Amino acid sequence: MSGERRAARPASDELRERFGSNLVRCRKRLGISQEQLWFRAEVHKTSLSDLERGLIIPRIGTVLRIAGALGVTPNDLVEGIAWKPPEINVTKGSFEVPPDPELAAEIAALRAAGRIGASRKRRG
Repeated sequence: MSGERRAARPASDELRERFGSNLVRCRKRLGISQEQLWFRAEVHKTSLSDLERGLIIPRIGTVLRIAGALGVTPNDLVEGIAWKPPEINVTKGSFEVPPDPELAAEIAALRAAGRIGASRKRRG
């Protein structure tokens, strides 16, 4: 079988921008400055600024610290960011991989060195 995959994840730009706008919204709703938030969340001020401007994607630990410092849930910070599995179109037929001369040479060298065995034919 062969299949085509279509990317269904949010683009990195969209993800960063959405997280940043959610972060600003939550911080302003609480009525605190960036300085107060980076002190509470123990996040470097440059990182917090970059997050709010949508320049970087936070690590999960950073999301948890910021959410705790703001008194919100991580869900509030990732609101509107969704992932859906890619759509896969399956076509009947065989799965064929075009030959790769570099890979074939590497496999031959590994076999010659005894690091992998010869390929086995399927019984059937």
